[in-house]
Amino acid sequence: MKLFPIVANMFAMSTSADTVSQKYAELMRNLKKGVFTGLEELHHYTSGFKALYTQDANDSLFVIRQSIGGAGYSAWSGIPRSIEDYSAQVTFEGDNTVMAQ
Repeated sequence: MKLFPIVANMFAMSTSADTVSQKYAELMRNLKKGVFTGLEELHHYTSGFKALYTQDANDSLFVIRQSIGGAGYSAWSGIPRSIEDYSAQVTFEGDNTVMAQ
């Protein structure tokens, strides 16, 4: 596995998180003034990012499990439990297939 795509993905996620944080702060300032502009845009951002990031995290857990061989399937590794606990994230607040559209 090459490192560059992973680093680029992490940079993109960090940058988008900063953008959403800034949009949220701006929205909150506007709401105090009774201005609701930006609410729909922020909803689109957060819905789309939720779909992308939870799916990426879920897929990454499977890659981690597979990359350490048989130990990844052992309950001792903690990975099966993590996958079990996290897998619901892709459907909370709407299935990722719908949220990404």
